[in-house]
Amino acid sequence: MDAFTITLKDLLLLTRDRRALIILVAMPMVIIAIVGGSTGRLRTARLQNQMGLQIEVADLCNTAVSQRLSGFLAAYDSVLIRPMDLPSGNPAESRTLVRDRPFAEGSDARLIIGPQFEELARAIPPRELTSPDETTRTRGLDALDLELSWEKADADPMMKGLSRALIALSLQNALLPVIAEKVPVFRGAARNSVIPEAWERTPEARTSAEDVSARVYQFFIPSYTVLFVFFLVNIMGRSIIGERESGTLRRLQVAPISPTAILVGKTLPFLVLSLVQTVILLISGKLLFGMSWGAEPLLLLPVMLCTSAAATALGLLFSTVAQTESQVSSMGNLILLSCAGISGCLVPRDWMPPLTRQISLLTPHAWALDAYGELLTTDAPSHHAVAVACGVLLLFAAAFFVLGLLRFRVRT
Repeated sequence: MDAFTITLKDLLLLTRDRRALIILVAMPMVIIAIVGGSTGRLRTARLQNQMGLQIEVADLCNTAVSQRLSGFLAAYDSVLIRPMDLPSGNPAESRTLVRDRPFAEGSDARLIIGPQFEELARAIPPRELTSPDETTRTRGLDALDLELSWEKADADPMMKGLSRALIALSLQNALLPVIAEKVPVFRGAARNSVIPEAWERTPEARTSAEDVSARVYQFFIPSYTVLFVFFLVNIMGRSIIGERESGTLRRLQVAPISPTAILVGKTLPFLVLSLVQTVILLISGKLLFGMSWGAEPLLLLPVMLCTSAAATALGLLFSTVAQTESQVSSMGNLILLSCAGISGCLVPRDWMPPLTRQISLLTPHAWALDAYGELLTTDAPSHHAVAVACGVLLLFAAAFFVLGLLRFRVRT
């Protein structure tokens, strides 16, 4: 008996559990459809709803600091800023006219930057200025003469929360010059901080550049594909623990076959299953949701292979660590959901603080998402960036497999 024979035997066992296979493939699609529907961005919705979050901005303050707030908010890849034409007259009348103006088609929210924004910001104590989102969290946006309203009264609470979080994060960059005047240590950061180029683009130019890359399913399908590929860790853990309890694994260990061959034979079936799952999800995403495969779809193949290799190798390592099925369920879900959350599978990494984005690179999920993002959302994807991501995924796979092999030998 060799690794190939073990692989064929396990593939046969996996195909017999058809209900589990259907759930494994259908569950991601159901979740993608539910999440997409909850944000009102199904393919049957308006084309504008396939964009990211669209915010109208009325800058009644019109200072360098208020322009920085608009600029840094516009710099997020999934946010489209629409500057509003301001009526003439005194600030109070202008605010009323802007507030009562109907929303433009496709806009989700409206941010009014009041005329007292910079004055109020300069009055904030240094301690609050240097605390991340302290001001907006404790005193609200009104404390800075900021007013956020929504096109629909029953707007999605998740989108509301994300919008407020993005505004709070943008404020940290916008107020750097003000902070530097009160806290000298921030002067260097303030000098190096400039308004991002994205604010200089017209709404029409940005819409044409992002009408494909910003579509919600361009994020959901790759993200949830990566998420559920790594959920194979639980299935592998249960499978190997089941064979250990039934004595099948012990019989393989006493047979004339090396531990490496045993583990390769146990890993390959799940690698095949992972690749099949990914292919089905990508095809379904294109047929059901109109997702683009990018400019070079053939480059998706090495990304799929490297991602599946990292996931199955992690499953192998985890199966040598977990002792019981209850440990697989509890520890596995905790690890997988934590990695998914920090890596960007649940929310875009661009919406995360810089430190969190750096920490996310410690997970294979983040590198897989980087590769998919480069191929699916870029007109001219960087082959170097994709190769680096695939190389890191293979390093993760090799490290997980070696550690799993060492654990397996220790337990035999």
